[in-house]
Amino acid sequence: MTKFSAKVVKEFAQGIPWSKVIKKAANIDRGRRVFPSQTPKNDAKYNLRLDKGSVVDGKHELILQANKNAANPGVKAAASEDSHKIWAKILVDPENPNDDKAEEDLIASFKETD
Repeated sequence: MTKFSAKVVKEFAQGIPWSKVIKKAANIDRGRRVFPSQTPKNDAKYNLRLDKGSVVDGKHELILQANKNAANPGVKAAASEDSHKIWAKILVDPENPNDDKAEEDLIASFKETD
């Protein structure tokens, strides 16, 4: 499996409006996209996406996946191999959102993924 640069994930994480995303995660069904909204332009611009995972002890799981029509060649190659591969997973708490922790956790989780 082709792994892309952590720099791409860091740039993505820094561009996420975490407070909005964490609140939205509480009101969206598992498997649905949380950020960014699904358009070809967004898929290319952001390269990556966050989908809703499970609810664990009242916290909501966000799953990082690569977009097939990403502008970044490494991300695009990874997505063409497996667009459903989970590159990172984090838990967020809509009752107590922590933007900095979410960003740090996403980057750390990606670095631990093969």
